[in-house]
Amino acid sequence: MNSSLSFELTNTGAADQTTQSFLKLRLSDTTIAVIPTVEAQEVVMVTHQQLTLMPNMPGTILGLLNHRNRVIWVIDLPQLLGLPMLMLDLRQYAVVVIQVAGQLLGLAIQQIEGLSRLNPSDIQSPVGSVDASLVPFLRGCYLQDQELLLVLDAAAIAHAKSLQPHAI
Repeated sequence: MNSSLSFELTNTGAADQTTQSFLKLRLSDTTIAVIPTVEAQEVVMVTHQQLTLMPNMPGTILGLLNHRNRVIWVIDLPQLLGLPMLMLDLRQYAVVVIQVAGQLLGLAIQQIEGLSRLNPSDIQSPVGSVDASLVPFLRGCYLQDQELLLVLDAAAIAHAKSLQPHAI
C-alpha cells in the first residue's frame, strides 16, 4: 500500500490580475520561502522509506522517488541552500515536484505553509537582505506581514552545480 499523499496544484480561477499565486514553504524554523504555483507541478507527502537511497551521492540528494510511474530525484532543499538539513527522523517530508527543461525534481522541505497571493512587482532584490550564499537560488525577497519570504528560482535550483552529473 502506498502511504504517500499528493495533491496537484491548480489555478483557482479569477483573482486579482496584479497578484500571482505562490506556494509557501517552511525550510527551517526561521526560514520561509515561496515558489510560484505555476512552477510547482504537485506536492507529495512521502516517508523516508519511500526514497531509494543511491550510493556515492552528495548529502543534498535524498534519493529517488517512484511516483506515478515516474522516477524523481529528491533533494534536501534546505541543505542545498546552506540551511540546516532536514531531520531524517521526520515522519514524512513534503516534496514539491518541479519541472525544469523537461526534467522532474523533488524539493524536500519541512512543511507546506499554504498558498499566498503576492504582487510580483513588489519582489525586491535579495542582495543585502539575505546571506550571499542564498542569492544564486533566489528571484528575490518579499516582505509580507513583517515576515521576509525568499522567492525561489526553480531553474537555478535545478541547475545547481552540486546537482549536475559531473558534480555527483
